[in-house]
Amino acid sequence: MSSVAASFTITLQKGITGGFAPPTPSALYTLTRTPENATVTVVSQIRPPGTPSLQDPVTTTFLVEENATTLKALHHILSSIPPQYPGAQDLYGFDTSIVYRTGEAVAQGVHIYGSAAGYGVTPPTEKEKGEFQQAVDIIMGLVA
Repeated sequence: MSSVAASFTITLQKGITGGFAPPTPSALYTLTRTPENATVTVVSQIRPPGTPSLQDPVTTTFLVEENATTLKALHHILSSIPPQYPGAQDLYGFDTSIVYRTGEAVAQGVHIYGSAAGYGVTPPTEKEKGEFQQAVDIIMGLVA
């Protein structure tokens, strides 16, 4: 497996489906690493059930070195499953999306996983759905 990217942003949003009204996220987690840092900054926002909006952000950090294997596995998964773009159709069926940006991905366009606008987009395979769920589980472990 390759090394951990020197710079990346991963955003996981739970609550991506809407309808006439835009989706109301129940959770938003952003993990960011910049080239000059040996840490990943995690910003978490949760919307408790029955409340109208996300709570104020809570920021924590963790060392890249202590989580390198996990971060490499996450990079591998997010780089191998097909990107799905945000919109009305939740292709993975988990009401969750993952936005993954690295220096490489930005050059090629942002990889966004979990939902797709419109029809005609090839649905993910069961294997890809499993990999997507594994990526969600990894991220939730990192932000815990």
